[in-house]
Amino acid sequence: MTNTFKEAFYFFRKNLLQLLTYTFSIGIVVILLAQLLVPLFFGGMSAEEISPETIKPFAQLLNLLIKPIYTGGLIVLIFSLATAQNKGVFNSLLAGIMRWPYMLIANVLTSLMIFFGLMALFVPGIWLFSRLFLVPYLVMLKNQTPFEAVFNSFQYTKGYSMTILTDVFFLVMVFIFGIVILSVLQLLHPLVILLFLLLFQTMAYVVYYRHYEILLDKNQNHDIIETNK
Repeated sequence: MTNTFKEAFYFFRKNLLQLLTYTFSIGIVVILLAQLLVPLFFGGMSAEEISPETIKPFAQLLNLLIKPIYTGGLIVLIFSLATAQNKGVFNSLLAGIMRWPYMLIANVLTSLMIFFGLMALFVPGIWLFSRLFLVPYLVMLKNQTPFEAVFNSFQYTKGYSMTILTDVFFLVMVFIFGIVILSVLQLLHPLVILLFLLLFQTMAYVVYYRHYEILLDKNQNHDIIETNK
């Protein structure tokens, strides 16, 4: 386990209450929102007629609209906790709402790039993820446009792919371990799985944020050195 992962895990554990409050609050809101919207989209269908395949486009649309707000707010909350500002759930969520258009474009842009990379023999997709994971942080914390964030993410992560992918490997191990535990305890209920996924995603964003801090410091120091030459 890398020092970066250990530091991120310590931060996650130290701020678990605030992070869980945000994550589960948003999760509950999304579940309630879905309950309200399903009858509007499928009003003429009985519960038996609404299959997973039928509801899949609705779920994807809801995810497309909500995820940029959720992840944007989560990034702001993590940053505020790391810098002792502690903006709280409401202010973090408000920041996510304000930057929603930029996060939406950034999510679509990076997702398409990574998707096509995965289709091209898989490995290019993994490499692209290692070069693009900074994009949402640059959009939310540096107020960059999605295209600026993509360009700068490539610049900042040069030579860093294996470092971040090592911690992604540990994240995957944590995810597998969690699923195994839920399976052994016979808790593989859709709601429990959703809560586990939200918790896991929160920890992943904490890990990525720690790498964001490292890379930002590294590139700022590099710029200072270049300026002083």
